[in-house]
Amino acid sequence: MSTVLLVEDDPALVMVIEAALADRGLQVLTAAGDKAAQRILERDAAHIGVLIADVHLGSAATGFDVSRRARRLNPRMEVVYITGQSLDAEKFGVHGGVLLPKPFDVEALGDMVVALASDPV
Repeated sequence: MSTVLLVEDDPALVMVIEAALADRGLQVLTAAGDKAAQRILERDAAHIGVLIADVHLGSAATGFDVSRRARRLNPRMEVVYITGQSLDAEKFGVHGGVLLPKPFDVEALGDMVVALASDPV
């Protein structure tokens, strides 16, 4: 079973995404912000295959900040950014990060994460 870290500050969106990923057999860890994400990453980064991070977390730190820390701890971690803005993921985030604009089809997100989690590292 692959493990995904979902960093999102909207509880309703967390529930929807978490359900879609769990339905696909993925273990989902959730964090509402950067500090909670950092605690999880410090403990479990080696076991997390995919990070899904909202770009705007309602704090000073962004999903881009979380992804950079995550990649320092696990260079093979795949990253998906979700945001309502048009941004350049390569410019602000980590190399190979994928940007999924809101609103998005949660089923498409689930399929994308399964494909990323299945890629050999």
